[in-house]
Amino acid sequence: MRVIHEDSYRRLPWKNGLGSTLEIATDAAEVGAPWTWRLSFADVPARAPFSNFPGMDRHIAVLDGAGLTLARGDERITVPREGTAFAFAGEDVIVGEPIGAGVRDANLMLDRRCWSGTLEILRIGPRRILPINSDVALIQVCGPAESAGFQVGDESSPLGADSTLVCGGTVLITASQATLVVARIARR
Repeated sequence: MRVIHEDSYRRLPWKNGLGSTLEIATDAAEVGAPWTWRLSFADVPARAPFSNFPGMDRHIAVLDGAGLTLARGDERITVPREGTAFAFAGEDVIVGEPIGAGVRDANLMLDRRCWSGTLEILRIGPRRILPINSDVALIQVCGPAESAGFQVGDESSPLGADSTLVCGGTVLITASQATLVVARIARR
């Protein structure tokens, strides 16, 4: 179990060079090493094609801003702002178009040979207790929250704004007036 703080996040260029992403957490052995899962946030200032990630399963949800639409061939997809993220294959040809300014999305990428998983955006009002069970769980508190904390076994601690808990097994998250990004990752 570890908590990653905002000062450890890394700003990286998109693979296609058309923007940048804020890398929140990976399973890389060291900074910049290859990874098989990654959670990141990307600002989407303009219409742009997505980078090609063959062999990866991708999950995307709108974190900030009015929204994001995706084009996959003739299909038009509205990316969810809450609940379960939209999932697609990293080799799919996708073009994203923000609705207005200030659009930021949350992205979970998983090497499908190793992992399966889900990504959710939870916008919590009154206090809730959320049990989360996964081989790897990532819980990120986005911006200020009235309260957010976790309990893993006998250990409990507050979880600060713009910090990320990385753990395995069962964790209880308690939060109120908070936006949480929750990734559940399971070994194949």
